[in-house]
Amino acid sequence: MATPGQLQMFNKMEQSEMFGLDQRAMNPVTGKIERIQIHPDGKVPDAVVFHIWLEDHTLGNSIRMELLRNENVLFAGYKVPHPLNNMIELRVQTLPRCTPEEVVRLAVRNLKAECSSMLDQFDEGVAKLQAEAAAKELPPAGHAPLRDGGAARASPAAAVVGAEERLAAGLGEMDDARLEADEEDGEESPSPEFSPEA
Repeated sequence: MATPGQLQMFNKMEQSEMFGLDQRAMNPVTGKIERIQIHPDGKVPDAVVFHIWLEDHTLGNSIRMELLRNENVLFAGYKVPHPLNNMIELRVQTLPRCTPEEVVRLAVRNLKAECSSMLDQFDEGVAKLQAEAAAKELPPAGHAPLRDGGAARASPAAAVVGAEERLAAGLGEMDDARLEADEEDGEESPSPEFSPEA
């Protein structure tokens, strides 16, 4: 009898199934394996069903929400037909003045712009945080000048790296001073794992 952990392994997908296209992605119309297939919906006018392979809820929900912002879209929805087939079905119905392909292309362009904007804002926030951290770690004016003659560093990341180097050098000096003091006393420092109890 199999244990519950062994039973779970039977449903585990192989990497080739998760990240590769196989015969399941064959387009019945063209006879070729395609990542995105477009099937007109015969029941509803100006509607198309997109079969998008190697995608899941992440893209499906994002593109559905972006499509619903467009006033030319009457219906936009998606589903994952089977959890072991790494594919989503995106159904789009538009007004007669535009095609579903056009609105999907526009939605993808808008999503790309939104993602790019988010990444830029994230990079700005990280740079600001690193600059604040570097400003807190800079030595006071009376200490040794910076290596580049006191000029400002090229980037906040360089300031953080410089602070890490100064910290490592300071820790090294402390270790050297402790070892010298132990040698002068003629005693070896006790191991931190073992200390005699009084």
